[in-house]
Amino acid sequence: MAECDQPNSSPDDPLSLKRKAFWMIWRRRTLLILALLLLLIPLYGTFRPLFEFILFAVSLAALTYPVFFRPIERFGKHFFPRLNEQRRSEFCAVLSTLTLLLVLLSPFLLLLLQASGPGSGITETIWSLALGKEEGRDALVESVSNGVSEIQSIYPRLPIDREKTVQFVTNLIGDTREFSGTFLEFLFKGTRGFVAELTLALIALSFLYAHGGSFLTKAMKMGGFNKEEVSSWFQLHRKITLRLLSDTVLTSLLRGIMLALVGHFVGGIFFLPVFFLGAFIGLVPVVGSAMVWLPLSSLVWSRGEPVTALVMAALCLFLNYLISRVRAKMGRKLHEQGAWLSFLLFLGIIGGILAYGPQGFVIGPMAVVLAYGLTRFLATQSNSKLLQPDLD
Repeated sequence: MAECDQPNSSPDDPLSLKRKAFWMIWRRRTLLILALLLLLIPLYGTFRPLFEFILFAVSLAALTYPVFFRPIERFGKHFFPRLNEQRRSEFCAVLSTLTLLLVLLSPFLLLLLQASGPGSGITETIWSLALGKEEGRDALVESVSNGVSEIQSIYPRLPIDREKTVQFVTNLIGDTREFSGTFLEFLFKGTRGFVAELTLALIALSFLYAHGGSFLTKAMKMGGFNKEEVSSWFQLHRKITLRLLSDTVLTSLLRGIMLALVGHFVGGIFFLPVFFLGAFIGLVPVVGSAMVWLPLSSLVWSRGEPVTALVMAALCLFLNYLISRVRAKMGRKLHEQGAWLSFLLFLGIIGGILAYGPQGFVIGPMAVVLAYGLTRFLATQSNSKLLQPDLD
């Protein structure tokens, strides 16, 4: 009887020990969660000024990783197989970032090519700008001013301020020559400028190139995805990204070049303004190129050259048809989705520009591409789970 009056459990029995260990673990976790919640306040204040740069860098990395980093990384593995993997990845990331920077600066090089007169080449113009000479700066500013005037003659109601554009180019030249001072001014004073913002975004982009893929792989493995599923996600992302580039960037560039060549050699209009207009408005599906060649033909017609205007319109229609055919064939080879995704990408670009400014040209398509890719990946996972009992 005395034994029956004793408690059912002692402080040292296994059940009590497990209960104490459970509460001890959750006390520690609760303390850590509270600490993290408190840290959200300084973290928000720290990263709030950098949010746009980080978002832009992540978007740029997501869209250009399969195009710039992966091919250069393959060359690095082929030519430097014995190099440390992390060092090789970092070297390829820097090289990929520099390659992307050259692509981003290609419109500026076209402006320099146009600014260089018949007596001086583009090398002399760049050297003159680097030395801070007035001749190079004045030539570039005059070229930009003439280009904006040409665009305004084609689209009188287009909201482009020539004075603000010239001022932006002038500030850009000064910030580029005083790069160190400009970047340090941004770090200590928060004075934002195009050069400082681009530099910070490219620094983050280089890091994401080098370590973003491995981080995403580890995160997916921690989430329960096996090696084959991780590989299938990267393949799906690569296909969708290449389809994006063929549907938007490559197609719009080809349309811009086509319209600029016809306008320059047939209508005698400056090449660069028509190229920039055609490349941007060419993103609009169905009627994009017509929004360029119709005003060009009307401008030539108003000069008293109706035959030339009709020849321009016919050539633009024919070349645009050829580009559309090539685009359709490339789309079938790269991925199987229809034209509706191209329309969503167009909406993503326009909505991104309206929401984030020029950076939205990258952020908007990134959101559409990742959302579509995750939806396709989730559908693939669901189908594989449904088919699993049959396979067993």
